[in-house]
Amino acid sequence: MVFDTKLGKIGIVVCFDRHYPESIRTEVLRGAELIIVPTANTKSEPSDVFQWEIKVQAFQNSVNVAMCNRVGVEGSMEFSGESLVVGFDGETIKIAGDQEELMLAEVNLSGATLKRHQRPYTSLRRTDLYE
Repeated sequence: MVFDTKLGKIGIVVCFDRHYPESIRTEVLRGAELIIVPTANTKSEPSDVFQWEIKVQAFQNSVNVAMCNRVGVEGSMEFSGESLVVGFDGETIKIAGDQEELMLAEVNLSGATLKRHQRPYTSLRRTDLYE
């Protein structure tokens, strides 16, 4: 779902759905300049893989992504935190620690759309060959 806000077009992809490239790509095709991904990653999961997953999707789709992860303990699960903001070029802008914190980051929303036109990965797709 993409929301047209006074700041720009913001999409939301929830937790597990980020593992499917189509989820991020669909939000981009709907015009998202920033995608927010609320997650519940635990310390037993591969944090570095999740970070690379977000970085690669941001680069491939020329979109800013903010993955906002939980911290603390619930039952037997210890959440890893490490919320992450990645620019449309795939570069990490900010990463949080494993404790509760307020993280502020500046992203270039209009730059995502401009870069998408300069590096047209999304528009060169051959959807006619997907069947």
